Amino acid sequence: ARGPPRARPAMGGGASTKKKAWDRVFHLTSNVEDDIGEKYVQVFPVWTIAITRNQRQLAAATSDNRINLWCMVTQNLLIPLVGHADTIWKLAYSPDDLLLASASSDGTVRLWDVATGMPTMILPRNHANWVVSMAWSPDGSRFATGGSDARILIWDCGEAVASQNRVAELAADAQEAGEYDTYYSELAQEESVRAEHAKQPLVFWQAHEKSINCLDFAPTESKMLVSVGSEGTLAVWDADSGVLDARLMGHIGSITCCAVSPTNEELIATGGEDHTVRLWDLGDVDPGSTAAKTSREKAIGLNLAHFSLKGHEGGVTAVRFIGDGNLLASCSKDCDVRIWLPHLQNPTLFAKFGAHEAWVQDLQWTTDQKMIVTAGSDGMIFVWDVPKKFHLGPLRLEQALKYPERQDGKGMNPAEQ
Repeated sequence: ARGPPRARPAMGGGASTKKKAWDRVFHLTSNVEDDIGEKYVQVFPVWTIAITRNQRQLAAATSDNRINLWCMVTQNLLIPLVGHADTIWKLAYSPDDLLLASASSDGTVRLWDVATGMPTMILPRNHANWVVSMAWSPDGSRFATGGSDARILIWDCGEAVASQNRVAELAADAQEAGEYDTYYSELAQEESVRAEHAKQPLVFWQAHEKSINCLDFAPTESKMLVSVGSEGTLAVWDADSGVLDARLMGHIGSITCCAVSPTNEELIATGGEDHTVRLWDLGDVDPGSTAAKTSREKAIGLNLAHFSLKGHEGGVTAVRFIGDGNLLASCSKDCDVRIWLPHLQNPTLFAKFGAHEAWVQDLQWTTDQKMIVTAGSDGMIFVWDVPKKFHLGPLRLEQALKYPERQDGKGMNPAEQ
């Protein structure tokens, strides 16, 4: 039986003081309670969530087309972000925690300042329709978006924001200098031309036959991008050139989500409408191999031997590896979360629990691996305890919390440029 939509107290108030694994710690919700706080009179389903690397902030996109920023420390609502005119499908923080990106059915991708909640930029509309998926490269130098137009676009959002900031600074300098000193105004004009160019996609290509439901960069290989589509294929790309490395199939129907292992870029997890989670070993399709060549030539891809993990009784909505790759979590329309041991020799189910009273739409692990956070159509965001043996120790946590350096040497932090 699933618990009530209200978070139960961790201790006291009749609750057992003995902590169990996967116990609920606290909850967040923008649902509206009745006068006596007994039930919700208005429910705002949560479509997607994201958590900053430093674990201080959580962003949640709700059915009223808002993004609510929550403080994970105080559990208070910080600010609602308003601007999208339709469903927000995906949220993603940049690897340096400075920007929050949001993708929507209104055809736009918006960037927000994490510290203030202020809108930073709307990327030019280059997708023909809905923007459904997106992902940051591990060093933040690349940002990929995927749409219902079946195209992938690659952007440099860090450079676009930095260039826009430079225009604003030079415009302020020009105003201060006055109309008789044109030095700064000329510089501002030159920079605004560069800024317009920096906002354009670096490269784009037709990637699938149908909508691109999920994108993920390999955490250890920044050029490697994985995409999955509604036609039922998984594709591996060189994100710099848009060249296809391999295309695989095996799911029955749409593939809804994907994740690349943080410790082995050859291990990929996918989830589908067919209720299964699948594990793929890219070691079996080395780019130069005959198998890889065959997979690229076939529109439906290669049916590569892989593991099919069964148990969910509804479509799988998200798959996520824990930071050190030792666990894989999946959530589903069956209201449950399943935790798998994703070993390529013999993957097994480690735990499962009823998480929500409606479809579980998304989940995220925290960087310290102490918590897993789920979001559902019941408008609830639940935070769950992860067993202690999976928590990161101080040294590994320090490493995991470090913000990455951009590989191209441009520096990620727009404030530093």
